[in-house]
Amino acid sequence: MKNSNNESAAASYAPLKEALVPADAFEQPGEEGTLGAEEELWLADPDSGRLAGGAQSILEAESDREFSGELIDCEIEANTAPHPDPSGVASDLRARREVLLGHAEGLGRLLGTSGTQPLGDWREQTIIDKPHYQRLKGKLGWLIRRNNTFSLHVHYAVKGKEKSVYLFDRLREYVPHLLALSVNSPFWQGEFTEMHSSRILVFSRSIHRAGLPEPLGTWENYEKYVNFARRSSSIHSLSEIWWDVRPHPGLGTMEVRAFDSQSDVQRSEALITLTAAVCDMLCREYESGDLQPIRPSREIEENKWSAQRYGLNGNLSSHDTHESSPTKAALEDLISRAAEASGRDLTPVENLLSVPTESELQLEVWRETDSLLEVVRDISRRTTAPVRA
Repeated sequence: MKNSNNESAAASYAPLKEALVPADAFEQPGEEGTLGAEEELWLADPDSGRLAGGAQSILEAESDREFSGELIDCEIEANTAPHPDPSGVASDLRARREVLLGHAEGLGRLLGTSGTQPLGDWREQTIIDKPHYQRLKGKLGWLIRRNNTFSLHVHYAVKGKEKSVYLFDRLREYVPHLLALSVNSPFWQGEFTEMHSSRILVFSRSIHRAGLPEPLGTWENYEKYVNFARRSSSIHSLSEIWWDVRPHPGLGTMEVRAFDSQSDVQRSEALITLTAAVCDMLCREYESGDLQPIRPSREIEENKWSAQRYGLNGNLSSHDTHESSPTKAALEDLISRAAEASGRDLTPVENLLSVPTESELQLEVWRETDSLLEVVRDISRRTTAPVRA
């Protein structure tokens, strides 16, 4: 009887016929440090400023390598090719925006991007007709339908499974820093939320398998988690894990998902550059054997809350001393260390510390005009300005 039970248990943990994690994960051909990005953009009615559909018709006309559907018909994702440097990624983002602007104007829509759309009402949106999103609609219901949020995702190619885990565990510490630089969503459903990133509240703090992940420690632990989630029918694909930082075994990249989407593509390029530099720094740590402590999520969450609430105007706590310092000072320290370790020019990132965040720009327009419609129009102008020139 005992042997029979052991055999049954062993069988239940046998490898799945269609594994979600490829055997050659993080061992694929290509150069380490190769970069790519995805940005989520919205379509809106120019008269009311409210979200409006049209993404599915655009997708029918365009390459699925450069554009993909997201949850709702007012949202479309632009995907870049892999590039050795951030400028190539940013060039692709500009080119994608130019294509989308042509379609948006043909549809009579505004094109824009920001962490949330100030006047967007989730109750008015249509979930696109793709099995993946229809399945999520059935499983998550109200939670997924109200997820009208938009973000920038940055990919960094990594070589080696255990190195990828080290990057994953260490990058978690810097999610608050990256978020604070990118805040761009002070409004939700037509209301000022008194937060600089309401996207975080709506998405990563309400949907499970989103937000700040626990550290993994080893590659085996990652595979065990994926195996658990797949066998329990919690997920059908790795794309249903929405962590702020997540491994992408199919591409062999670490994907940083901490950013609100940026209206100004120059800001996107600066954030891509910072991501690359921080990843370079962590790779050097791993290769040199100078491994640093992995921080507990409960401490990182305190800093993430400050970034969500105050953007660059709050404080971040040191994990070593437990003392707080201004967020800008913490970022200056990170930028300095990452620049030294990577050799990358982070001057454009440093410049972001001396100008308003895009959340602050939204609030400036709102206070000057007392109109969220004007905020929407200003976001659209800043989104499309580089491709109208």
